Amino acid sequence: MKIEIEIDPSLLEHFEEHLSGRGSTTPPVNAITSLVARILDGSAYPIEAKQTGSTEIRIGYHLRSFSEPIFWS
Repeated sequence: MKIEIEIDPSLLEHFEEHLSGRGSTTPPVNAITSLVARILDGSAYPIEAKQTGSTEIRIGYHLRSFSEPIFWS
C-alpha cells in the first residue's frame, strides 16, 4: 500500500535556502525525505522507517520496550 505526502512550498523553500547556503548539492526533496524517515524511526511509537530511495520511505511495525501504544479515534 502506498500513501502520498504533499510537501508544502514553504517547507521546500526553507530547505532550498538552507541547503544552498551550505553549498550542498542535495535536492531539497531528498533532504526532506531523509528528515521524515528519521523523525518516524526515532518516535516513541512502535514504528520503524527506512529510506529506501531518494524520495521513498518504507514504514513498518517495530515494537520497542519504550513504545507508546498507537491509538486513534
